[in-house]
Amino acid sequence: MDGINFVAMPRKVSSFRPVGANGADLQAQLALTSCLRETAYRIRYDAYKSFGYVSERKNGIFSDSYDERANCQTALVFKDGCAAATIRIATYDAERDDPAYHHVQAMEIFGTEMKAVLSELRSGGRVPRAAEVGKLARLTTHARDMDIIFALFRTIGYLILHQEIDVVFNAVREHHMPMYRRFGFQQLEPPRPYPGLTFKTGLMACFRPSYGVARNSLPFLRGISKDDATYTKLIAGERVAIFGDNAPSAVRPAGPVVLLSQTPDGLRNCA
Repeated sequence: MDGINFVAMPRKVSSFRPVGANGADLQAQLALTSCLRETAYRIRYDAYKSFGYVSERKNGIFSDSYDERANCQTALVFKDGCAAATIRIATYDAERDDPAYHHVQAMEIFGTEMKAVLSELRSGGRVPRAAEVGKLARLTTHARDMDIIFALFRTIGYLILHQEIDVVFNAVREHHMPMYRRFGFQQLEPPRPYPGLTFKTGLMACFRPSYGVARNSLPFLRGISKDDATYTKLIAGERVAIFGDNAPSAVRPAGPVVLLSQTPDGLRNCA
């Protein structure tokens, strides 16, 4: 792995604005129930189908076998009480007895390269933990809402802290790579075909030495900690104001939370 800089620093961080008025009423929750998981898969289908990345599915759901694995966690972000976006994190931990933790989906494409990176990171006998972040999707009605993207990555930030992850991998489409570079990722491998989908992805990674810089420099990660109430409630499965209960950008929504169901006409909101 010659030439890889394991300390990837966030770039152009000054171009990120704080989450503002449009980011109010943003909440996050782990999809620990069948209802929440189905909502996430419907959002995923809505987003992927709109770009032609998956074929037509009568049930309106995009899920795969990895969603059911013990090492995978899916999260939802809600805006104004409505489920709006989803993301998935998969943990790789070779020291776990559960074999589900010995493989993540990106290893279908970049298994040799990912394991080589992990081998180089190993020091003092400790096997490094890795995570793959993927299946990021927004409802098409929120396609231009960056505050939702920031909320998704803040949620992932808490999960990375919780799992004590040493390196975060992502299989990224080429046109999204500039955004991930600004988040502190670096490209390790050029794009290759992604199994089961109609696009190619390159391998990107963010390493533990850059986490602190990212938390201090990227407004949407600033202040996350295992010591705050948001962390504790999120990990426990509660729905949380992801930017903090006292932040102006995280006012709790009034009224019922809205999930998604399927009708013959497609997605609709329902209480």
